[in-house]
Amino acid sequence: MKHAENSTTYKETSDQQGISSSTAASNEETWIDITETFTSSAQELGVGELVHGKKFGLECAMNAMEIMDPKMDPNCESKRAQRQIRSFQQLLDAGLIKVKDFSSEELLGIMDELLACLATWLEGQCLAQTVFTCVYTHDVTAIEDRVLKAFCVGIIKMCGFLRDVIFRGGVHEDEDQQTMTFGFNLLGKDVTDQKAASMMKEAEDVISKSIRVLNASVKKGAGGDSQVDITDFNYLLRCSNAVLSRIRFCKAFLIMCVNLDKLQCSGLDVAREQTATALKLLPELRQTIKLGIKREGEGVNALMLGFEPLINQRLLPASPRPPAVMTREQASDYLNQSLCEMQQVYTIADLTSLSAIQGSCSRFSWQLPFPTLMSRSYLICLFWEREKVFGKFNVDDLIREAVQMFTSPPSLCPKSKLAASQSVKEISDEFVFGCAQPMLDLFQAQFYHRSKHRQKYSNVFKKLATVQGDAGKLDNVLHNVYKSGEPEFNHINCFSAWLLHIILHSLLEYVMLGLENELYATHELHYVFVYVEYLLGWLGACLVQSDKIRQQTDAQVAKQQSKAKGKKKKEQKKKASEIAARGRGREHELLFVQAQQCLVRGLLKIIEGLWSEGHLAQPSFEFGSEKSRYEHRFKALTVFETPGPLPYEQYRSQILSISESSPLYEEAMQQFNKSRQILENAPVSDEQQVVLKVVKTNLVVARLLASGHKKNQKTEVSFDFSTHRYYPIVRVS
Repeated sequence: MKHAENSTTYKETSDQQGISSSTAASNEETWIDITETFTSSAQELGVGELVHGKKFGLECAMNAMEIMDPKMDPNCESKRAQRQIRSFQQLLDAGLIKVKDFSSEELLGIMDELLACLATWLEGQCLAQTVFTCVYTHDVTAIEDRVLKAFCVGIIKMCGFLRDVIFRGGVHEDEDQQTMTFGFNLLGKDVTDQKAASMMKEAEDVISKSIRVLNASVKKGAGGDSQVDITDFNYLLRCSNAVLSRIRFCKAFLIMCVNLDKLQCSGLDVAREQTATALKLLPELRQTIKLGIKREGEGVNALMLGFEPLINQRLLPASPRPPAVMTREQASDYLNQSLCEMQQVYTIADLTSLSAIQGSCSRFSWQLPFPTLMSRSYLICLFWEREKVFGKFNVDDLIREAVQMFTSPPSLCPKSKLAASQSVKEISDEFVFGCAQPMLDLFQAQFYHRSKHRQKYSNVFKKLATVQGDAGKLDNVLHNVYKSGEPEFNHINCFSAWLLHIILHSLLEYVMLGLENELYATHELHYVFVYVEYLLGWLGACLVQSDKIRQQTDAQVAKQQSKAKGKKKKEQKKKASEIAARGRGREHELLFVQAQQCLVRGLLKIIEGLWSEGHLAQPSFEFGSEKSRYEHRFKALTVFETPGPLPYEQYRSQILSISESSPLYEEAMQQFNKSRQILENAPVSDEQQVVLKVVKTNLVVARLLASGHKKNQKTEVSFDFSTHRYYPIVRVS
């Protein structure tokens, strides 16, 4: 069947008429219109009836494409285009496209549009519908203009590097990025990195030379030559400088990609310099966007020199219309964000301890706006380079150092005699080796899109639960060994406390992500914050316990050092300062945990007070129950023995005592006041300042509600997460 002029035709071949194949080859095909017959036959089918072949099933029905439907048929867009779609070679043969003698406005327009296409591709579209809609990228050897040729080569090479790092990073889903090339040449072997850089340098020299000529002309005009129009020359000079800044930006971006691809992160210093150079050039690019030519028309008919939106339409599977390419201003902002995040990546790569790397990566993944796929992919690739952290640290050594800094276990203490024994080393090394992969999986989970974090965390939790059991067994074995060999050292919960600290942070993030992704209904916020308060209590207890364990070991080590002869005072002071620094860091974290606990308790009391006054309605569960919802929300957390899951019955027992609202609001005020006092006396950080703002605002709300504000009035209650993504401000209107 073939569609032609809204009619259905049937090809009647000579074979169907009983003619031999040799005779049929010489006859022409004939087409018979069967539209009327087909339509009348279809009308005889009843509702739910379908005539189909033996191999036609449900999957075929879901994948079927309705021909000539603009939303389903990709080739339908070509029919709507008011032009003939030609390939680059066809355009060249017909003389419909220029490959040399470009004006500065044309170069600026093509360059800016290519950068917009690059940003759109990084945002999740495919190469065939973005970068390779520029016909010049199909065959760069045909471009005679050295400036445009160098720029196109640079863009294509950058696509190759970025595609490779996104693929290796593996922190994207199909909806985040499409890495298919559709057979296009990314110049991986045809043009070397050195050749591409030299082409950029040559283009830069060509433009610089033309700028010197223009400067000389302007000076000549300023000297009194009436034949020189200074205004025109100044405009040309500005356009030429704009072209030069784009070439330099592309060159810096490409060199950054080349150096980030070097082994063992050996090119980080050069990459850092080139990133800074590219960031300095971006303001100039944005200020001169209006100088270049722009697309004319709308939709599939929005055209400009060198670009054809539908040129690759036939390469694509059944898909919707071409995606909307970013505006040039949006592309500039996107590239600026990506490069700024790359500077953060370099800062993280300079860190040397696992705890510092973990904290920085967590803050990086939680920041707003959410990090782009490019920076996330580079961070994970640099983090795990050649099976080493940032290409230079063994992950086992970093884990040992992290445990030693957190609890100072005697088995990792150089002053312990048993720590040097082969048996102690073997069992501790076995645990550290088993920790490596779950730790790496936990790091990688942070770099997925925020909507995928909960799913990735739930998979990692199962591995962490297994390692937690091993940590408890290891501590028991080592405690018995030290009890008989060196009784002055205590090895209870040394490895378990360190791992519990990591698990608790992961569990809190898992629950909080539901708030950020708006997964919880308003009536669920109470038991969500009850669970948050439960986990914060465990985290505070873990910090206190680990600090006691560390102090005991450090005190015993200091006691041994004081007995040692010939110990230098300088080394003793250095050790004491390190211990004091670790204690201050633990104290700061504990204070912030306590402040969050008070904030959550205050929020719970406000919610309970609003319940008692009838301002927050409880749902009626026609299907299911609150218990089933509660258990479903926290099912992923039940794999751990410590902390054990908070049973639903225990949660219900905490809210059975809700009575009058006034005492609840007064208790909320007390909790908010405690949180405020802790935060005002604690060291200042950006997150603490935001939390403090939430605390103060909710304190005012609690004070108003305690005074009877709108107690007997119909009020609308909302929870505003715009200030802080996890802790809301209660709004009563």
